[in-house]
Amino acid sequence: MAETVVWRADVVLTEPNTQLFDAEIVTQNSVIQEVRPRTALGNDTVRDLGRAILMPGLVNVHTHLDYTAMRGAVEDVSFFPWIRGLTERSAVLTPDDWLASATWGAAECAAGGVTTIGDCTPTGRAAEAAATVGLGGVIYQELFGIDPGGQTVTESLSELQLKLNKIGAICSGTPLRPGVSPHSPYTVRRELLQAVAQFARTHDLPICIHAAESLPECQLVRNGEGEIAESLRRRSINWKPPGLTTVQYLDDCGLLGDSTLLVHGVQSSASDLLITQRSGLAWAHCPRSNAKLGNGVAPLGLLGSRIGLGTDSAVSSNTLDLFEEMRFAVYMQRANRRQIETMGARDIVSMATQGGASVLNISGRTGRLEPGSSADFCAISLNSISCQPAYDACSALVYSCSARDVLLTLSGGRVIYDAAIGSDPMERYPGLNMRKTYEALQNAVSRIRNWKSPKTSKAD
Repeated sequence: MAETVVWRADVVLTEPNTQLFDAEIVTQNSVIQEVRPRTALGNDTVRDLGRAILMPGLVNVHTHLDYTAMRGAVEDVSFFPWIRGLTERSAVLTPDDWLASATWGAAECAAGGVTTIGDCTPTGRAAEAAATVGLGGVIYQELFGIDPGGQTVTESLSELQLKLNKIGAICSGTPLRPGVSPHSPYTVRRELLQAVAQFARTHDLPICIHAAESLPECQLVRNGEGEIAESLRRRSINWKPPGLTTVQYLDDCGLLGDSTLLVHGVQSSASDLLITQRSGLAWAHCPRSNAKLGNGVAPLGLLGSRIGLGTDSAVSSNTLDLFEEMRFAVYMQRANRRQIETMGARDIVSMATQGGASVLNISGRTGRLEPGSSADFCAISLNSISCQPAYDACSALVYSCSARDVLLTLSGGRVIYDAAIGSDPMERYPGLNMRKTYEALQNAVSRIRNWKSPKTSKAD
């Protein structure tokens, strides 16, 4: 039997340019039926959230849920040593550790108003975590293979297919779908990138890849120099630089299209914009990660029109708070270009909602509050001292609010986070035993704390 529920608040933000005061959303099971002015209806099917904003669920287009357990483990080092530090510590984690880590990250997303993610996972555990918490989106299975002396292309694709089969089975019946993520141009060799591009086309899989993120990556691809190039030489890996920008190189490998999501784009150029426009590819903008790791500020004007907002991992930005990401994005763009007009509150709210839906190619399902779309939305309280007064919904969301102000998150009509359940944050996830997840997470944390680098071990 269809269940009809009315969700009511002082403000309903159907999209960045449309805010309704004293309004309500009517849902039936997983679908929005109506958005309308407040009615006199008052019974058990009405949830009145009071002084709050009801808005589309946030879309975090780039996460690495698997790495949540490493939050704070590798700090204040430059980009390439940071990656190396994560890789070394990853070796001590068990399958149960990875699952606890990913589930903790998925729960953090839900508590921050996020209903949809684009996640890159090396282990596949993010699929199970996202499905358990109730998130939608795309789970990209990561692929590595820079060394020609390692697995053959055929072996790599066979292993990839097995992993995708597992993710596909988990995603079945959920608002999740599988994708493939050749990690980066410096961890996947040309012939494997070309093969993955053909594999993705054959199997109708979306692609995600880190691109134009750092100067060492740019130096490697352009002329075979820099920190990453030196690391490959130490491993006796013969890298032949294509003498191109990263975007040109990936285009040359056949990897770009309207189902391709490139992440970061800090090192993008004017010539890359032409490729972006021709191919229809999309970008994930992760300003806090770009800044924290010293990579710079992405030139959004060179990334085209399909841009979504991502937090990256909890290791690179420390929180999966998309409100903080929105605020930082606006400030960084204005500071970098010294122009207020560069970006405003409505622009970034759009990027974090309907922009994200476009990037993940799910615009018809989520990103707006309108009849027929999925009941993906969140409620943000305006009761905190720092949120009052609030003259405009978008301005309040971007410049005053944080994930801590989220009252409620629904994904596909399912309540996946509800602050009204109790004072204990671990009890706010209907049907989930977050205390058990926390205990499992601490096992992972203990292993990471006790990890010793090979250099330290030899010294001992």
